[in-house]
Amino acid sequence: MRVVRLPGIHHDASCVVVSGEQTSFVVDPGTSWYQSNVLERVETNLGERPAVAGILLTHRHYDTAGGACHLSEHWGVPVHIHRDGVAALAGGDLFTTWASRFNSDMPATEVTALDGGDMFDLGGGRIEALHSPGHTSDSTVFWIEEKGVLIAGDLIPRRGNPSRWDLPTGCLPDLLESVEMALDLEIDTLVPGHGDTIRGTAEIRAELEQHQEALTACVE
Repeated sequence: MRVVRLPGIHHDASCVVVSGEQTSFVVDPGTSWYQSNVLERVETNLGERPAVAGILLTHRHYDTAGGACHLSEHWGVPVHIHRDGVAALAGGDLFTTWASRFNSDMPATEVTALDGGDMFDLGGGRIEALHSPGHTSDSTVFWIEEKGVLIAGDLIPRRGNPSRWDLPTGCLPDLLESVEMALDLEIDTLVPGHGDTIRGTAEIRAELEQHQEALTACVE
């Protein structure tokens, strides 16, 4: 199995390509601004590895999901998002996707609902969806237990930068609980939504505990 983070361009989230022996998945393709560039980067990175079988979204925001429609249509594959985000993407909602913040339209995107605990088979490993609300109600992290890799989305935007909960459908107590859920995992590699990858169990735990401490203070 191979997990590769493609750093986002400008406001784009990091795009993550996960390949097993039989299939590949793309997590968070970013905005629609650079969707053709992202498509080229993903296909170049894949090389002779298995074709993309689906697109996974950590949440509904434009900077993570705006390019999903274009890539889905190009590859003829489904887009998966937690069921709380389905209506927002299907309707091209400008408010809860925060597309209006980027002065952009949100492409209406046909999506397939997922729930916490859903598994995506790669061949030689699996991706597990874990519902992690707080940043948005539909926020989801993707856990690859075989590799100890957590694709965190904006649960952990970047090192030292706590997630926001003050956007539509966000919730501070939920966010704290989601960080504490991540603390229960044995994570060797954490891929934030935007920043550099964090490696090492001890370093990741220290990072998560800092987020926990900051969010606990906000709750109090």
